[in-house]
Amino acid sequence: MGLLLVLRAPLPRPKSLRRATRAQRRERYRADAEEWATARERGVLLDVPVEKLLPLLNAAGGNRLPILGQLNPWSDGVLVHEDLPQLDADVDRLGAAAADDTERGLVAGLKALLARWRDEPGLTLHWYGD
Repeated sequence: MGLLLVLRAPLPRPKSLRRATRAQRRERYRADAEEWATARERGVLLDVPVEKLLPLLNAAGGNRLPILGQLNPWSDGVLVHEDLPQLDADVDRLGAAAADDTERGLVAGLKALLARWRDEPGLTLHWYGD
């Protein structure tokens, strides 16, 4: 299981695939896969293992974290650039609670993604859960 964090331009409301044909669904999934590959190459995508994130979140304060405490790793959502200061503070608390190299690597990946977001303020941070 994983949680994808992606920096991307604000998107219009997506069309539902509920009544789409199989071909339309396949095309949408293929386009998504291409977008993820391009985002990974650009350094604006982070794939976070949920089984590593949840214990770290709990150690850092759990629901008391303003942004990450409200994150549901099994749903999708969007954060705007105005959320960045609180998100920075949450990631700093994660860094203080990190106990091993895996958790410190996760925090470093989050910090790199947030630094990239600071450089490109027109983007929004989307998360896609399992």
